[in-house]
Amino acid sequence: MPRNNLDVLCLLQEHGAIMEGHFVMPSGFHSQSYIQTSLLLQHPHLAQRIAQALSDKFSQKADVILALEPSNSVLAQEVARVRGARAIFASRNEQGQMVLKHNFVLKPGERVLVVDDVTVGGRKLAQAIELAQGLGAHVFGVAVIVDRSMGYLPLTIPLRALLSYPMETFTAKECPLCAAKIPFTDVEALNK
Repeated sequence: MPRNNLDVLCLLQEHGAIMEGHFVMPSGFHSQSYIQTSLLLQHPHLAQRIAQALSDKFSQKADVILALEPSNSVLAQEVARVRGARAIFASRNEQGQMVLKHNFVLKPGERVLVVDDVTVGGRKLAQAIELAQGLGAHVFGVAVIVDRSMGYLPLTIPLRALLSYPMETFTAKECPLCAAKIPFTDVEALNK
């Protein structure tokens, strides 16, 4: 595999994509930092370099690049361009289950690379893998820009990241930021 000389941490810092504050993550856990990769991906030349670096993490052929949600469709599209594959994204139905909409399909036997910008607990990644496998596709890997996990992810598929940036998270009861009465930074507002 080609050597990756992309300094993702430096790029995130240069573009103000690593934020400090008091954040409630989508999982409900609290954190003192948040990474917003869209501040990098808005620049096509950076999105292209990130996609190439992610693609280089896996040598297997991919038929489909699957993003976990519409907000990661740019990332999926760029990785698909590098790989000569299709790009699709999952969505949530009314019951909150991960599904394919927009007439997207995965055919039995298609080789799938799942992509995500930032992973913390791996729950959504596991759901995407289950969705693809349930449709008969073969998921051979997960490529993420930033792995914020503390070391354990509930995955049986190889995950490779451009940057490991562990993040300590807390329940609301145990959160030292809550105890210090530090106000929340609205994650939803950052993503609008």
